[in-house]
Amino acid sequence: MERSTDERAHVRQFTLSLRPGEGLVHPVDDALAAAPALDRQSLRHVQSNPETSTLCYRIEGDERRLPEVLDDRSDVLLDDVIHDDGGAFGLYLRVEGELAVFERCFFEQGVLVDSPIAITARGLRLQVIGTPAMIKRSMERLPSEVACSVDRLGGAESDGLLVAALTDRQREVIETAFELGYYEIPRKTTHADIATVLDLSGSTIDEHLRKAEAKLMEQLLS
Repeated sequence: MERSTDERAHVRQFTLSLRPGEGLVHPVDDALAAAPALDRQSLRHVQSNPETSTLCYRIEGDERRLPEVLDDRSDVLLDDVIHDDGGAFGLYLRVEGELAVFERCFFEQGVLVDSPIAITARGLRLQVIGTPAMIKRSMERLPSEVACSVDRLGGAESDGLLVAALTDRQREVIETAFELGYYEIPRKTTHADIATVLDLSGSTIDEHLRKAEAKLMEQLLS
């Protein structure tokens, strides 16, 4: 059977940052985030199913405060602590319902979400593996309140090879666009804003971005 264009494209690793409103992972995650004595460091494991899902956290803080967060929650079916070194502990949770963002936005598109998932002050930073088209479809299915940006394509070595294809001016323009949020969802800046920062015309910004994006996609898909 002949493969589609998407299936023939190379699988790549991407680093994504998700900056959410509430409910990005599961309502119990929002409760843990609001607990002052508990600092979620990472999600070691995520498994989503329509009826029940599993989460495993690495947490720093006072585990004795967990009952205050979890005991009265009807959506927590099972919780247990896995003791760790260095003042941190693991928290295993089995919860009701699917983890909507992971299930519908990533897993259904065939995207592999690598572990652990880093939890930052702004949201989640995760490594995902798939073709560019798969990643694009996943990002398009994110809820409107979730901002998503691509922080890295592949490892450090492949990043250097990608950027090497650009002229100095193209690299300056696309890096400035990235820093200002041009590639976030929803978009945070415009050609006019980038032009003001770099003291160039809007049409020049548009031309450099188009050429840079075309070169990067050619390198990425080759």
